[in-house]
Amino acid sequence: MKLESDLKKIEQIAKQRQTENKSFQTYLKQQDSEKIDKIVHRLYKEVENQIDCRDCGNCCQKLRPIASHKELSKFVAEENIEAFMYAECIQCMHHKDKVCTDYLNRPEECRLFPYLGEDDFITKTYSALINYEICPHVFNVLELLKIELEWSYKETPDNKK
Repeated sequence: MKLESDLKKIEQIAKQRQTENKSFQTYLKQQDSEKIDKIVHRLYKEVENQIDCRDCGNCCQKLRPIASHKELSKFVAEENIEAFMYAECIQCMHHKDKVCTDYLNRPEECRLFPYLGEDDFITKTYSALINYEICPHVFNVLELLKIELEWSYKETPDNKK
């Protein structure tokens, strides 16, 4: 399968597959957590080797990292920290032209994103589906996971739009 990295196409496909992905989420919650973790971790490494997240920067534009005052002070001017503590999205002062200018010192939340290397994936599928439409890594890992698990969407009267 050719990996998809076009952000506009990923967003479009994500909107088209909302119902399908909710069904996949339900399916995943019924699977063996350790088995799914092993597959997701392996797929993530494969995708990560082919798509460099530093070429995208979409997460920096679309997500609000959860960060402490100390962490925020590294990326937001001191006088603006209080305003950003509750903002839905922040414009990081180290994000320029889709590139993190302080990549090696980015906050822990940014280092962990998109959380595909963590355990208990099946308990984090809600977040994964949110990130599916903005992150090529998440998008491709979930699509490859569907293939590997030989899962296919079955439309029923209950899940029709």
